[in-house]
Amino acid sequence: MMKTLRRVLVALITASFLVTGVSGLVLAFPGRLLPLLGASLLTWRSIHEWSALAFAVTVAAHLVLNRHRIAQLFFTREASGRPGGAAAPSMPRSVVVEKPEEMADEAAYVQYRQRLNRRRFLLVAGGALAALIAAVFFGRGRSHHSGSQTVDPLAGFPVLNIESDPPAVSAADWQLTVDGLVTTPVQLDHAAWLALPRTAEMRDFHCVEGWSVDKLGWSGVAVAELLRRAAPQAQGQFVTFHAYGDSYSDSLTLAEAQAPDTLLADAVDGRPLPAAHGGPLRLVIPTQLGYKNVKWVVRLEVTANRAKGYWETNGDYPSEARV
Repeated sequence: MMKTLRRVLVALITASFLVTGVSGLVLAFPGRLLPLLGASLLTWRSIHEWSALAFAVTVAAHLVLNRHRIAQLFFTREASGRPGGAAAPSMPRSVVVEKPEEMADEAAYVQYRQRLNRRRFLLVAGGALAALIAAVFFGRGRSHHSGSQTVDPLAGFPVLNIESDPPAVSAADWQLTVDGLVTTPVQLDHAAWLALPRTAEMRDFHCVEGWSVDKLGWSGVAVAELLRRAAPQAQGQFVTFHAYGDSYSDSLTLAEAQAPDTLLADAVDGRPLPAAHGGPLRLVIPTQLGYKNVKWVVRLEVTANRAKGYWETNGDYPSEARV
């Protein structure tokens, strides 16, 4: 029974170690590996956390089950150091080590096996500790807040952008254009924007780098409302969102852009969206990772073919980055 249990634990340790390693690589290089292996970033994050925890737990169980053998490795003494030249204690048989030809002396061989088994024990224990730390690290890459007015919703929201500074244009002077393959191009100034029907949603934000911010109260205008007014032509199948200065852009399918929860947000939790986080207007599409949520949007361009965004071109990120 004990022999079978040990074999099961070894199998579980091996499997959880491999899954932890593979999922860790996916999280370390999501832009390259997610398109190849499939599933979403959040799925791989959950796989990594649970497999790392399983690895740590099974290693701990294995160590408890073999505590007497481990005690032998660290607390027994070799024959050369025992009073009266007593025989060396027998070594655990969990690892069979071939005796090197140069070790004719039995005591030296026993000491050699002890060192080797200690090394293997420390490697496995260190791996379990590393797995547990990795799971905790990825689990902490998430910011929580209640969504209330008394808590800063952006306190745990990293500021990432390729531009050196936000655009030096106020919300009052901001203009938005919808053009390309549309029947009626649209251009909105601040007053026209404020006259549009508004929508709000409570959604999480997930970055390709592995961190998340939960329960952000976005509000603004649904992209579907803007596209309805512009009336995309039949050949228009994609929408490219251009940032101010046109240094950054990214695209969605027309269906994704027209989804009810895709909006151009100008506020978060009832407050004007700060410039550092994309204000006065940023794209919010909860089903896609952060790099698809373009900041400082000034233009929506309807196209027949999909335009590659900044990170699809410069970072080899996938055009579809589903959460």
